[in-house]
Amino acid sequence: MIANAEATARRWCREAVFMLAIAAGMILNVAVSPAAAANAGASSAGGRGATSAASLSLLAFFDGRATSSGTTTTLLFSKSHFTAAFSGKVRGGRLHLDERFQFDDGKPLQQWDLVRASDGSYRGSVTTELGDGTMAPPVPVEGHSFAGGVVLSYDGYAPGGGHSILGFRHEMAWCAPDMVANRVTISKFGIPVAVSDVIFERGKR
Repeated sequence: MIANAEATARRWCREAVFMLAIAAGMILNVAVSPAAAANAGASSAGGRGATSAASLSLLAFFDGRATSSGTTTTLLFSKSHFTAAFSGKVRGGRLHLDERFQFDDGKPLQQWDLVRASDGSYRGSVTTELGDGTMAPPVPVEGHSFAGGVVLSYDGYAPGGGHSILGFRHEMAWCAPDMVANRVTISKFGIPVAVSDVIFERGKR
């Protein structure tokens, strides 16, 4: 009972922080340029190796094992660190990917299902485990490729969070061999409320 109460309190706190950030963003008219964010993410990872202009295929990168390490900064409030482990399999041109996060207060799962078209566009879905341990309904994901990178966007749920729908924009680009930098902009009502900087590293092939 005590553990359940503590978990519930953590979820409420997480939701409250997001709502406060939304209110602050409305008042201060906070805006984040996705292009600038992507450049900032790539620059912060630049020390890890030279950026490659080669095409990035998420199906090729995540086919197998990979790991990630990152931080999430709720605008004007706090920063948290996390890691994640990936297990992916490509079958018939479709990527089935399990992403298991490691937060201080839990290990939520995200399951991705992605297809890449010949023009470099992406479509699929993502299913997210919420803070109460349930899996939210899958939500559609769309994306496109650019020189050396990929953008994915969807309206869905925060891993380990509550039932509030948030907007997610992932901007990924090579930052070193076998490493990809990802800048995630999280928004509510079109207003950015948090950003996450992540480095993906794929395992030995």
